[in-house]
This record gives sequence, C-alpha cells and structure tokens, in this order.
Amino acid sequence: MFETTTKNLGHDLFRHHERANDHSPKPIFGNPCRDGPPLFTKTQLIREFRLFDSNRDGRLSRQELKNAFNSLGSRLPIYRAVVGLYVADENGDGYITEDEMAKLVQYALSCGYHVD
Repeated sequence: MFETTTKNLGHDLFRHHERANDHSPKPIFGNPCRDGPPLFTKTQLIREFRLFDSNRDGRLSRQELKNAFNSLGSRLPIYRAVVGLYVADENGDGYITEDEMAKLVQYALSCGYHVD
C-alpha cells in the first residue's frame, strides 16, 4: 500500500489501488453503475440545464448550475457547479453560455448521472 506523504497528497481526487498489473490511479467516486436506470444523454442534459436558467438570460450562473446538478442527483452540487464553471467557462465571465454548453455537458456526462 502507499504511505501518505507530501509527495502523494496532491492526488486528492484519486485513490491508488494495488492490483497485480494495474497501479494506475482510480477515481474515488468510481465508475457509473452498469446496472440500473439509463444514463442521461447529451440532449437530455442540455434540456435539463436550460430548465435551470431561472432568469432566462441565456446563460447559467453558479447558483443555477448548483440547482441543476442537485436536480441531476449530485451529492455535491456546489462542487459540481464550481468544477463545471472551471471546465466550461472559456471566457472567464462566471457564466455558462450556449457556446460553452457542450463542455459543460461533456463534464456532466463524465459524472455518470442516471435518469430517474
């Protein structure tokens, strides 16, 4: 097993698992469940995010993103909103516009949310 040292503390989102031939980092939250309800599609996620544009200004604020991720079933909606902004907000204005929506959707797809 790995010892906790200052050298590997930077891997806060990854946990190392030792296996016979696999020493690569694995996500803490795991992969999406293969059984159960289907995963959201790109089209469904776009529709879901647009529903949370509460002031209808054509862009999503951090609060609107938090509400959307909460609706998707995130256990950490504020974290998902902050990371979503970091990943998708290309111009750095603090909002996700239609032009930036594809990157936000790609991030949300990587989270593995299931349709209820």
